[in-house]
Amino acid sequence: MYKRILIVVDQRAVTRAAVKEGLAIATAHDADVVFCRVLPRYTMPVADVPPFVAVSPQEFQRSAMAVADKQLSAAQKVAEKAGVVSQRVTGSGEDDARCIVDVARKRRCDLIVAASEGRNALLRLLTGSVIPGLITSSPVPVLVVKEGGRAKAGARAVVTPLRPRSQPKAVAVAPKQRRREVRA
Repeated sequence: MYKRILIVVDQRAVTRAAVKEGLAIATAHDADVVFCRVLPRYTMPVADVPPFVAVSPQEFQRSAMAVADKQLSAAQKVAEKAGVVSQRVTGSGEDDARCIVDVARKRRCDLIVAASEGRNALLRLLTGSVIPGLITSSPVPVLVVKEGGRAKAGARAVVTPLRPRSQPKAVAVAPKQRRREVRA
């Protein structure tokens, strides 16, 4: 079903979950992977005082490229261990979501995998999350991965009906765990 999967890589710890999930899908579908890192933009603060810039735009760009290279290399090593063929791409632009979508179109990707920390809509807006823009502008499906989102294989919960408050009730547990009673 999927021949090429784009995985968004950034500096957040939750990105590891997206890489792991994207590589699992790629392995299952015998697909290639494109790791994409959007470079941060150099912004000059606007104020009434004369600007003091400790880092030049060129130095900022070199530093951003070095960090992106390190992150993409780490992702490619994980892909190599999983036996998945991978490529790496860096991009930049005014809109990170649009940049990722453009890479997905140019590389003919069938799926975009991105990580989310599970914040609400207001926090995503304030922190500049790329997820809402990806979902609305992507021509291909977008898989949003949260860290720890997948349950262990074979784990099932036991569902019991509710009892009146005066009686102890059973607690839903995974297999191979002891049952215990909880008083309400």
